[in-house]
Amino acid sequence: MDTVKRMVEEIRTELANGEELEDIKDRSHEFIDSYLPVYYNGIIEEWKAMPSEYNDRGSAELGHGEEINIYNLMSLDLYLYYSDLFAEAVEEVEESLEGAE
Repeated sequence: MDTVKRMVEEIRTELANGEELEDIKDRSHEFIDSYLPVYYNGIIEEWKAMPSEYNDRGSAELGHGEEINIYNLMSLDLYLYYSDLFAEAVEEVEESLEGAE
């Protein structure tokens, strides 16, 4: 199952549990963080698999923390990538909710 579909399913589960879509959007960072790998080998694998348009954008757009190393920089790129995927998932859910009305 691709990442957007998994995110859509998570959002729908939250909605079924009584969560409002706006609240889900407000805490999008929690969803995105849950997709970020923790271990270096996972960071490397996912970074290599993401579209190259995200390479080296994370620190430029998000800034960086106190420790700068290649893994942190790659994680910031991944955060941007997963942020865009989450936005796509939210849009898909919104469209399906509008169609159900």
